[in-house]
Amino acid sequence: MKRTATQFNSKYKKTGVACLFVLSSWPAFATTELVLQLETSLSRDTNPFRFYDDQVGGGRKQEQIQRLTETVNASDIRAGAIIPLLSDQTRLTLSGSLGNRHYKEYRQLDHQPGAADAAFDWQAGKSVSGRVYAGKDKRLFEYINGSLTERDIAHSRRAGADVRIKPDDDWMLSASLFRNALNYDLDLNQLYNFDERGQQLGLRYMSPTGSSIEAGTRLSETRFADRTPEQVRDLDKKYKETELYLDGEWRYSIKTITSAHLGLIRRRYDVLHERDTRLFNAIWRGTYHYSTMLRLDLQLFDRPFTIVDPSILYVVSKGARVDALWKWSDKTNVNFSALLQNSDQELIPRLVRPDNNSSRKEKLQRIGVGASYQFERGFRLLFDSFYEKTDRVADDIKLRQGVVRLGIEYTFENLPGSAARLGLQRYQQSLSATEPIRE
Repeated sequence: MKRTATQFNSKYKKTGVACLFVLSSWPAFATTELVLQLETSLSRDTNPFRFYDDQVGGGRKQEQIQRLTETVNASDIRAGAIIPLLSDQTRLTLSGSLGNRHYKEYRQLDHQPGAADAAFDWQAGKSVSGRVYAGKDKRLFEYINGSLTERDIAHSRRAGADVRIKPDDDWMLSASLFRNALNYDLDLNQLYNFDERGQQLGLRYMSPTGSSIEAGTRLSETRFADRTPEQVRDLDKKYKETELYLDGEWRYSIKTITSAHLGLIRRRYDVLHERDTRLFNAIWRGTYHYSTMLRLDLQLFDRPFTIVDPSILYVVSKGARVDALWKWSDKTNVNFSALLQNSDQELIPRLVRPDNNSSRKEKLQRIGVGASYQFERGFRLLFDSFYEKTDRVADDIKLRQGVVRLGIEYTFENLPGSAARLGLQRYQQSLSATEPIRE
């Protein structure tokens, strides 16, 4: 049966009235923030596969030496939106990035990185708030020592939910559930495909001066589902971690802030119980605003992490990093960083035990320099660079790499500061600065 024009008009009138009602009841402050960012850059990388100095690639030493330095053309588009729903505290945040990388010599490394994130922040009254988030990204595998010269893409996924309860201005109870996963395209690396699930609970005290201290626990289980029986015998198929942590932030003055994380980690393997271990996780950071133009950051750390190498169980790194950000003018920023790091690689006893040692030590020295110049509204020229040298102590093997990148970036935002609030720079790998000091 066909509908009459009167029926259609009646339907549209009802829809129009409903839309007008929603718009009229929408809060006056509910302005959606929109950001679009475009970037193109050119890089020179002296050692994209991170060959050791005396390493022979495929038995063709001269050819490998001639092709160590690489030129990379890159283009990226990043976008995001902050959508208030009921208030500024209850909002939906969407962001993402798409890119293209073209290599002049190592054409097998051409790839298209990408990422997407969504987060819903909510607040119920003055005491309860939370966040639900999900995201994924793909990027080129971070090459280690020249042992792999094929292209591999790492795909990561993350999701979680946080709840925070503040009975008063001094105390806050937080609880969270999280899940992380990582998968590689190349069969050779798929033994490191993992799925991590966990939860965290913390209690924080906040002083009227802005300082705070938090104590809590984190429980997680990491499973490697794609390992063969032989790989399980060497590396196990999963482990559980329990971390007891203490976080603190001390606002000594308007100019000086220090913060620290101290954690004791107990790792328990599913089959290879002889490898159960206790690890220390610590980082201290101090920030000093010398003036409105100069900011200094110092980090001291002692942290464990995993490396994609079947002969290494885990790595413990200790070191110090200094960052400086200098606002030379309203349009020009310059940043500098220096890193000294000592790493202790815990080896798989059955596979590698050089000189009867259970670990292998490396020393890393890294310097980074970056700058940006805003020559027009929304347009920036970018310079980013680093040089690093790694020395493997046991056999005196050295690795060197330097990268220089020049680019131009255009940013459109309908409200000033939206790009910073969206954190779009997390999609842009920085060579010279840590995340907290980037703008």
